Amino acid sequence: MGTSINRRGPKPTTPLVPDWLDEQESLPEDFPAGPPAPLPQPEGDDEKSPDEEDETGEDQNAEKQQIGNRFNVSQRGFSRVVKTGDYSQLKRVLKNYVSVASGGPKTAARRLSRSGLAVSRFGQLLTDINRDGLGETLARLDLAQYSNGSAIEVLSALMSQVCGTSALLDDAVTRQAYAETVTRIIDETPNLDLRQLSEAQVCEMMAIFLEESIVYRLICDVGRSQTVDTADVTRAIEIEEQLYQIVKGLIHSTIVPELTRSMQNLATLNQAIQRIYQIAFRSIISS
Repeated sequence: MGTSINRRGPKPTTPLVPDWLDEQESLPEDFPAGPPAPLPQPEGDDEKSPDEEDETGEDQNAEKQQIGNRFNVSQRGFSRVVKTGDYSQLKRVLKNYVSVASGGPKTAARRLSRSGLAVSRFGQLLTDINRDGLGETLARLDLAQYSNGSAIEVLSALMSQVCGTSALLDDAVTRQAYAETVTRIIDETPNLDLRQLSEAQVCEMMAIFLEESIVYRLICDVGRSQTVDTADVTRAIEIEEQLYQIVKGLIHSTIVPELTRSMQNLATLNQAIQRIYQIAFRSIISS
């Protein structure tokens, strides 16, 4: 598991949405371009509900607030979990991270837009394998040598196609999340046959990736204590697993149906994934 990174986390003045968010450098040539655009509002829905107005105000206020350390409460809470082993506090850390440190569901989703591109690309590649066959898809990606490989070999080989190869921190977080996704997929489905994937399996795999991306974004931002406050590798791994199970428990049943619907139109998949991240973060806050 990804317990080797030791960084201090963002500075208090770190922008909620990085100014290089649109950068697509070092991604595969046909990687979907640009951050997902917002989905059009349904007709006749011009008025915002009170919840939507509150959320918008929360996002705007968080973006404007640059005084003090918005990550402080989440960082201290995570540190206490690491020191005490009291995993019951992780849910509170997660909710504070989304609502305060990340600026609310909308802004939190934008911060994960590059992970969203990767989740979208993952779904598209799995669809290509279903439609065109594993061998043909891998050959098109210059990965024909993996045509007879195991599921874990093939999925691992797809990392650069899914996540890109840039040195941006956001992409490094996404690659770590993808690596954990592959491990979890194989652990849960040891006999996985990529040549015979069902739609349900594709959406389940995308959901795991989305969940892991939230986990590793949080750890990257507020989880330095995971490697500083304990030398116990087993505890560090347990914290990651507990955090994943909390995230999954809060959002899985909500995002899987959304992913299923989004896969019906691959042309708008990027936008749909961005919207699904917002739905996931709202579920976390409202839990």
